Amino acid sequence: MKIHLLAFALLFLLGKPLSGQSTALYDDEKVASIYLVLPADSLNFLIDQLEHNRYLHAQFVFDDGLLRDTVENVGLRLRGNTSLSAQKKSFKISFNEFEAGREYQGVKKLNLRGQHNDPTMVREKLFYEVWEKAGMPDRRTAFVRLYINEEYRGLYTNIEELDKSWLGRVYDDNDGNLYKCTWPADLVYHGPLPQVYKAIMNNPEERAYDLKTNELGDDYTHLIELMAVLDKPVDAGFPDKIRQILNVESVLKSFAIDVATGNWDDYFYNKNNYYLYDNPTTGRFEFVTFDTDNTFGVDWLGKDWAMRNCLAWFPSSQPRPLATKLLAVPEFQNQYVRYLDTLTRFITNPGIIFPRIDALENQIAPAALIDSFRSLDYGYTFADFQNGFDQTIDGHTPYGIKPFLGLRHDSIRSQIAGLLSQTLTPDAKNFNFQIYPNPASDWLMINTAPSISSEKIDASVFSTTGQLVRAWEWKASDAIHSVSISDLPAGVYLLHLQLGLQEGRFVFLKAGQ
Repeated sequence: MKIHLLAFALLFLLGKPLSGQSTALYDDEKVASIYLVLPADSLNFLIDQLEHNRYLHAQFVFDDGLLRDTVENVGLRLRGNTSLSAQKKSFKISFNEFEAGREYQGVKKLNLRGQHNDPTMVREKLFYEVWEKAGMPDRRTAFVRLYINEEYRGLYTNIEELDKSWLGRVYDDNDGNLYKCTWPADLVYHGPLPQVYKAIMNNPEERAYDLKTNELGDDYTHLIELMAVLDKPVDAGFPDKIRQILNVESVLKSFAIDVATGNWDDYFYNKNNYYLYDNPTTGRFEFVTFDTDNTFGVDWLGKDWAMRNCLAWFPSSQPRPLATKLLAVPEFQNQYVRYLDTLTRFITNPGIIFPRIDALENQIAPAALIDSFRSLDYGYTFADFQNGFDQTIDGHTPYGIKPFLGLRHDSIRSQIAGLLSQTLTPDAKNFNFQIYPNPASDWLMINTAPSISSEKIDASVFSTTGQLVRAWEWKASDAIHSVSISDLPAGVYLLHLQLGLQEGRFVFLKAGQ
């Protein structure tokens, strides 16, 4: 199998620094328990009044079997928009609502998502795992059992809050403006007056472009400048102008992840559910997707997301300047196609992602079995939970997760095949190496061209976190060089080969046993 001499795969898979922070709150190996205690009348008020604008006082207990912590006087409210009316409620916990500046395990807030419209309850977490593996700034997630006043309320996804704590963790600078963008935030330019953008919802209590940090400044200047640039024609100067104000790569990669996972409730299709962070370190906006439960085959619009054209994801009848303008630049479209290529080969490839899906199912099955609240909205049974990974369950889940991913993988590979031959294949004279098999189990074979048989070759292997795991050198006197990888954990790795001034970076997969 020929592997392209491209730094692109390295940038894609190693696109963010390590956070270096791991907490029991987001331990992927466990389903911890969270216990909330509050007066019965407070709980009734919360549920009956759909209270999502005001926190009520509660006691919080976290227990993962090894660690048990109690935090008094936390804030509790409902969370969500359309999900507020669900029988299985979602909740937000604030550790600093009543005690300013307080954190628990390094975070100020928790989002507990009920996943009431997903019979498998894994789609949102699975999306964020794909997101992180693609090199995007990770949003940590874990499954928890939730108890309120000693009643088991079911299995929940504990999702990290996108706030100043998160900004400081992933960008090392949390002083910039963070805008939460929800429907109908299409990024269409409407002139220079900030009030126009603040009032798009025609509701003084809601903003489609909602400033979540530095609220007192209420500054929309740079955001409007971004829209003004997107309003300009795509001419020879457009790529440089947009790069000066926007991390284009974060948008294109997010677009590719949405398309590969069938996330239609996003900017690109539904002008919804994304953040823009005005990063003061770079002076550019970062793009982050959120609220990703409508993925992996979930549909509310009568569309076949498994087969939809990856180059025409957004509705052509509506303005989406961030999508249409970027993809009108050949360089940016090529990069988007490369992201899709890497995603479908190394992350959402059924042979790679299906074992992880099986592991998630097995991990949460005991908690899902006794979750009676998940049946209140759509009548989902435990059989629906089990079958939802492989079968159609109802009208809004026309695909099981695995059949969807299989079809989505094949349709994207087919749609980009012609473009790959134009954008990804270097000239034949640049190829001096081939590696195989890929995926590999015990041995990785490196085939060297005769023209370099007398040269010394330096080799190194890196994990997706950037850690050097192997380094060696050899003289390519033999046509085929073999290296044992039997001791490497299963996963994606980068092989770097150096031959004088020439170098190659190759992504390979170490298969599980």
